[in-house]
Amino acid sequence: MSDHEHDAVSVTAGDASEPGRASFFFYLAVAIVFAVFFAFDLFEAISNLVLVPQVFTQNNDFYRENGLDGLVVSPPWVPLIVGVVVPPLAFVAAIVVGRRRELWKFTLVLFAALGLVAAVSLTLTAYVTTV
Repeated sequence: MSDHEHDAVSVTAGDASEPGRASFFFYLAVAIVFAVFFAFDLFEAISNLVLVPQVFTQNNDFYRENGLDGLVVSPPWVPLIVGVVVPPLAFVAAIVVGRRRELWKFTLVLFAALGLVAAVSLTLTAYVTTV
């Protein structure tokens, strides 16, 4: 191997590490952007977990004061807790599934997980408001 060929190989090997580092930062940026959206859903679920039981308590007190004991119900704890568990679980699952994929596939997996979380959140919200 001549000196010129050896230099070309070493330059190519040295340049290959740079896109890997840049690629990591693109993956990290996409993950952070999606983490903000998942965090918003988690914040909404925690707010529901804190506030919905208070509303149920106020309604139950009103019903008891007016002799409407048949309308007294307990808060729907299972849907409220599921609403808190689903966003972080879906985010972690999407990261695990998409971690060794191309960037666009990684983004698509996170987008699908966010769609799943949105659908579950809306379904649980609709259910809780009808109880």
